[in-house]
Amino acid sequence: MLSKLGLGLALCLSISPFQAIAFTAAPSPLRPPAAMSPSPALSAAFTTALAAEMDAFVQAHADHRQFMGTVLVVRDGETVLSRGYGMADLARQVAHSPDTRFHIGSVTKQFTAAAILQLQDQGLVDVQAPVATYLPDYPNHAITLHHLLTHAAGLPNLTSFPDFAEWMGQPTTLDALIARFQDLPLEFEPGSQHRYSNSGYVLLTKVIETVSGQSYADYMTENLFAPLGMENTGYDLSPVSGLARGYTRNAQDYQPAAPINMAVPQGAGGLHSTVGDLARWNQALFGDVPGDRDILSQGAIAAMTAPQVSLSLAEAPGLSYGYGLVIDHESEPPRIGHGGGINGYVSSLLYLPTQDATIVVLSNVESINPEQISAGLAAILLGEAYDLPQALDTVTVDATVLERYVGTYQLAPEFQIVVTLYDGQLYAQGTGQPAIALYPASDTEFFALAPELRIVFTPTASGAVESLTLIQGGQNTVAPRSVPR
Repeated sequence: MLSKLGLGLALCLSISPFQAIAFTAAPSPLRPPAAMSPSPALSAAFTTALAAEMDAFVQAHADHRQFMGTVLVVRDGETVLSRGYGMADLARQVAHSPDTRFHIGSVTKQFTAAAILQLQDQGLVDVQAPVATYLPDYPNHAITLHHLLTHAAGLPNLTSFPDFAEWMGQPTTLDALIARFQDLPLEFEPGSQHRYSNSGYVLLTKVIETVSGQSYADYMTENLFAPLGMENTGYDLSPVSGLARGYTRNAQDYQPAAPINMAVPQGAGGLHSTVGDLARWNQALFGDVPGDRDILSQGAIAAMTAPQVSLSLAEAPGLSYGYGLVIDHESEPPRIGHGGGINGYVSSLLYLPTQDATIVVLSNVESINPEQISAGLAAILLGEAYDLPQALDTVTVDATVLERYVGTYQLAPEFQIVVTLYDGQLYAQGTGQPAIALYPASDTEFFALAPELRIVFTPTASGAVESLTLIQGGQNTVAPRSVPR
């Protein structure tokens, strides 16, 4: 599903910043045609074999330190795989289980979008109305709720601000967060582009609270989670019982992730959940359980799952954004979902409509790629080929060799990879993205852990380095050095 371009893999689905987005009329929601019969129930023997292959695939990633967390696969209402891998708490040796809770990052956005559409069903908001209709003091009257839902408002992304790391661990309020961006210039005219911005969903949180008269946490619990039986899902600023401890990793071991105050992510990424609760959510969106339409109308679900914004990316044709969801309507089979990432945690929630299959991957290691796991599990489910992980063994490379690789490499007309060396560690940074550590597999080949990719430098006979090759997602892309040495 839904991989990012260039260096940045889709933890929060931030597409490469130089891409302009074309808006299209929203087609019908992505669902199997009415005449299509559901996929046949899986036989017990086939389900057992499928589960064994999936388990071996995930376990291989765990054995190579490329996954730690919990996985759930459901097809036609039948659980195929439900298992934890590795530790929820390394220090206390608490193992993962299907009941482990995780922060889910930007998977939160679809719930925030659902709350807005639920309020629209009640006649309390209109997604085409300006934000100022509900927040009269908000300065920009051209921005609508639709713009916020589709990342088309032009709001600067507060989690990309240069000082974000300095204040993300500090207590804050919703109003204080909004004050950080509300008076800044817009990055483009509302409705003219799509550019991923957490600020929009922070502002939607304020709309929910203002219109409902409840806190975001209370509204979500009372109107979505409790009615659907999602007892392990919520938004809490205090410690959450049963929550996995969040980590990052390097090539050798795991370390506790940098802390973030949970008042910061709000409705852009603040929820916690379990694999079972997220599968229940997909059942509410895409299933036919009696009573679920009392929670979310068919019209609300149609709006969420319809392609509202066509991303129009040559590298990812058919990729669109709905309301809090990404729709890949040209893959075979098509798929709907979203990824998430927040300090110490990553997540992927994927639905295959033609298979009536949900794949949930939750990890408590921020530098793991959950969508690689979900894509592999989808391939197994569909009987397609998939790759097993490679060992991430490192070698020692002399500092004088590393120094030769420092420079700027042009991956695309408006996208560069800047390679730097600090304290003996090589880093690569894509345009508009954070720097990632590169670990040496040889003198010329390096790998990154999140996103998972490889970079190969190509020295000439004289030792000069004039280009690198980025290997990611099955593609090799050569990036010439801007100023060859």
